[in-house]
Amino acid sequence: MSRKITIDPVTRVEGHGRVTIHLDEYGKVQDSFFHIVEFRGFERFIQGHPYWEAPVLVQRLCGICPVSHHLAAAKAIDQLVGIDPRDLAPAATKLRRLLHYGQIFQSHALHFFYLASPDLLFGMDAPIEKRNVMAVAIENKELARKGILMRKFGQEIIKAIAGKRIHGVAAVPGGMHKTLDPAEREFFLSGKEIPSIDTMITWSLEVIQFIKAYHEKNKRLMGTFAQFPSGHLGMVDAAGNLDFYDGNLRAIDSEGNLTLADVATDGYESYFSEAIERWSYMKFP
Repeated sequence: MSRKITIDPVTRVEGHGRVTIHLDEYGKVQDSFFHIVEFRGFERFIQGHPYWEAPVLVQRLCGICPVSHHLAAAKAIDQLVGIDPRDLAPAATKLRRLLHYGQIFQSHALHFFYLASPDLLFGMDAPIEKRNVMAVAIENKELARKGILMRKFGQEIIKAIAGKRIHGVAAVPGGMHKTLDPAEREFFLSGKEIPSIDTMITWSLEVIQFIKAYHEKNKRLMGTFAQFPSGHLGMVDAAGNLDFYDGNLRAIDSEGNLTLADVATDGYESYFSEAIERWSYMKFP
C-alpha cells in the first residue's frame, strides 16, 4: 500500500514551503516534491505603476534579500531611461555594490549561524529540540555573539546607504539617492561602536576554516548525503570571476562543463524558458 509523508512547514528556511514524499508499496521513495506555498504576483500588480516605483515595490518580495530585488529593478529602469547600468558614475556603482555586499554578508551570516550551525555543531543525530540557534547561544556564547554582530554589520551598511535595514530606498534611475559621508564611513572603519570591517574579515576567515575542517572531518557524507546533480547559472566579469552585481551569464552542468558561454543578461530569454507546475508557485527555468 502506497503512502505519503508530508513535512509542513519546512523550518529553518528563508520563506515558506512544504515537502511531500510519496512511497510505493515497499516503502521506497517513488516521488518527492518541494512545494513553494506562498503566492507573490509581483510581476502582475506592479503593472500600471510609474516605472520609478519598481525598485521600491519589488523589494517587498523578501525581508532577507530585498536589496537584490531592489537593484535588479533599478538596473532595469536605468535601461528604460536609456542608461547602461555599466555606464553609471563610478561612485554610484561602488555604492550599489557596497549595498549589495552588505546584504550578502548579513544574509550569509543569518544562514550560517542561525540556520545551519545547529546541525553542524551538534550533529544531525542530536535531538531535534537541541538543534536550534538558542542551544548554540547557550553552549557557544562567543560563536553566537560573532554571528549576531556579523549580521548586524551587514545590516548597518544597508541602513547607512538605504536609510533602513530592511526595505530602504537607495537606487534611482541612473544613480543613487544618497552617498556615504565621512562620519558614516568612519563608523565601519573605527570599530568604536561596532566591530570594524577588519574584524569582520578576520571572523569570516575563521568561518571558512571551520567549514573546511568540517568537510575534511565528514568526508564520509560527501557523495552520499544531499547530493543533487544539477546545473548552475551565474554572472561573471570580464576576467571570468563570479560577480553578484553585474556581468555576463555563464552556466555549467553538474560536472563543471560549460553549457552557456558568457552571454549578455539581456539575452536571457533567448536561452531560457520558464514553466510552472500545478503543485508549486515557484517557476521552473
